[in-house]
Order: sequence, then structure tokens, then C-alpha cells
Amino acid sequence: MRIALVNHGSASEWGGGDSVQIQETAKRLVNRGHRVSIQNADQPEIDDVDIVHIFNCRVHSSFSDQMNTCMQAGKPVVISPIWISIGRAIWGSRGSLAVLEKAINGSQDEAARGFELIRERKLVVNLGEYEINSYGQSTNNMMKWQVDVAALLKKSNGILTNSWLELKSLQLDLNWCGDNYEVAHYGVDSKIFLDADPKHFQEYTGIKGQFIMQAGRIEPAKNQAMLCWALRDTNLPIVLVGSSKKWPSYAELCKKISGEQLTIIDHLPQSMLSSAYAAARVHCLVSWMDTCGLVSLEAALNGTPLVGSTFGHELEYLENDGWLADPGDPMSIKNAVLSAWNAGKNSKKSQTMKRKCLERFNWEKTVDKTEKFYKSVI
Repeated sequence: MRIALVNHGSASEWGGGDSVQIQETAKRLVNRGHRVSIQNADQPEIDDVDIVHIFNCRVHSSFSDQMNTCMQAGKPVVISPIWISIGRAIWGSRGSLAVLEKAINGSQDEAARGFELIRERKLVVNLGEYEINSYGQSTNNMMKWQVDVAALLKKSNGILTNSWLELKSLQLDLNWCGDNYEVAHYGVDSKIFLDADPKHFQEYTGIKGQFIMQAGRIEPAKNQAMLCWALRDTNLPIVLVGSSKKWPSYAELCKKISGEQLTIIDHLPQSMLSSAYAAARVHCLVSWMDTCGLVSLEAALNGTPLVGSTFGHELEYLENDGWLADPGDPMSIKNAVLSAWNAGKNSKKSQTMKRKCLERFNWEKTVDKTEKFYKSVI
């Protein structure tokens, strides 16, 4: 097959799990004899391909251009939406940011009330042009761009989600009711991340003691500032590994909250990142906008206890082998982190999660499902 794997035009600036999935999928499809092109383009060049696979429908202007290009060329299209309830995620990330800024700069009573409203899902977030509630709604209907995305999904030839929960979210959030779909769970590369040596990271950074880690861009959607707030009175060291160039003010907020308790590392190559996972006592991803979190699976291959979010689709991967926390509730985050910290790397949960990644969540199995689905669509 001649296959085009397509992401939005600005994907190279952002990075993330979708870009990793594309690279890992392409590598294995090529090994199986297929001809593959990777294009970060809103108007991809697809004249000589048999099938187009679009990743990430959340950048809706790009997604619209990509779908129009494919339909004009008459090419079959498979979509991996990488969908999370965007309206709700915007509500949570912007709402928690506003409350945390008040907690740092204003009245503690006012901040406490803000945390209570988030926890009880009663906060209404003002985004200038419109207000949004915890259901992700500005009115009783979906926001217009979500209506557009929903219509475009119905024009695809097949939907390939990364979890059954993501598929259910498409049905609930976007009223998608198609019958040509498959689930290909995320994978992780054991050659890179399995049982890494923590000494490389310790020598590189000088961080010798145990710490809480979160890998990923530093931004409101990833919710690092809430993690910092939740742990501010614990004295547990926090290490954030990720770029803050898109939200430098958010990284500054994290620093204001945690002070010397916090270390921020802008970037680590994969080999050093794997060592960081091995050195960490706990890996956290209490995010508002992750469908799973590849970083969690990478950390799990080192036996590192995982704290995930109740917000996305992490439950399908972690099941009962991690600790889940409400991303809008500092006490929930604190309790989950402390439980994971006390359990340690030799706990039954951590070791079960590690085995599960090796057996179920690997890129070969992801591409098995993907390749089979392409053939059925064609």
C-alpha cells in the first residue's frame, strides 16, 4: 500500500503523542513493505497514495482543509481523532489557571471558593466572547467548530481510535454514529524505555534524591500548576520535563507556587528521558487534555508508579494499576501522589502495569490493527 500519514501543519512546533504515534507507525509499516509518507500539512500531497490517515481532528481549521483535500482527490480517509472533550478540557484548564492565579496573588478565601466550584463542577469560565460550563457548553448546543468537526468525521471512510473510551467520547460529544471503526491502543518502545539506568539522569542533572516527575509541555492543559499547588506543603521534590515556550507565564506560575521544591528541564533526548523515568519515585499526568498519555506508558516500563487523571481515557490503560486523581481537586491529587509514593516501584500495581505495557501496549500490536484496518477500508 501507498500510505500518507497526515498531521496538522503546525504539528512540528508542538510535538506530542500524535507525532510519536505517526513516527512509530510509519517505521513499522515501512518494515512491512509499504510505501509511507509523513506530512505535517493542512493540504497534503496525496495524488499517488492509496489511503490517507489523518491524525488529530482537534485543530479544526487544519482538519477541514485536510478533509476537503482528500475528498476532492477521491482518496479513502481513515481518521485517528485523538479526541478528548475539548470544551470540558478548556473549561478545566482555563478555570484552574484562573483560580490558581487568584490563590497566588489574591484572597485565600476567594481561592478556596474557586477550588470548591471547580471540584463541584459549578464554575463558569468567562472566555471573553462566551462563557463555558463544566459540560463544555457555551449554550445548550455544541460550539460551532465542534459541529463542523462532527460533520467532517461522518465523511470519513473509517475511524481508528486509541481506546474504546475515546470512541465512546466521539459518540457522546460529537454524536458520531458510524459503524466502520477499530481501536488500536497506543504502544511504547521497550528497547528505549524498559528498565533504564537512573544514574545517567542523576549524573546529568545532579538530582540524587527521589522526586515526583511529570513529562510533557508545560501548559494549562497539562495542569502542572495544580500538581505544584497540591504538593506545596509536602516538601516532595517536583521535576517537570517539557518545553514552556508556548506558555512561559504558566511555567512562572509553577515556580511561584513551588519555589525551590521545583526543577524545570526544558528538553531531554529519549535516552535521558528514559533514565529520568527510572530515577523518579512517581510519574504524574493529572491532565485535562490527554487521551492516555504516552509518557505514562514510558514511565511504566521502568516500574515507576503512575498517577493519572480521571478526566481523559487513562482508565482504559491504567485500569486498577495506577492511581487516578481529579485534576480539579488538589486534595485528590495529593492523596493519589502520596499513595503512589508510599507504594513504590515494587508494588503489585506498578509491576502489573509494567507487564501490561510489555504484553498489550506495544507499537507492533498498534500497527497490526492499523494495517488490517487500512486493508478493510480500501
